[in-house]
Amino acid sequence: MKVTKTYSSLNQVAGIDENKVKHLGKNYATIDFEIKDHVNPTDFKYAKMKPVVGTFVIGNKRVEVTYSELNHIIRTAAAATDQVDLAYRMGRWGQAQSR
Repeated sequence: MKVTKTYSSLNQVAGIDENKVKHLGKNYATIDFEIKDHVNPTDFKYAKMKPVVGTFVIGNKRVEVTYSELNHIIRTAAAATDQVDLAYRMGRWGQAQSR
């Protein structure tokens, strides 16, 4: 029996019209997460070295990640967003001009 390797795309990036989202950034339409078809449930729950649970994708970069690494990505992205908002509010980049 041949096992077909499939990927579950979280953001369904194949269906994103890049022209409609290009103003959000050059990588916006490529950000995705592909969950693995199978992870050993015992390893997931009990192993000291957590198993890879999927692949995080940005642009043409693909990085296999564990559940713990996904949590760290979330925390880092949230802290970065807060830091950028604060920098803007404090005028680090100057003041926005009305359009």
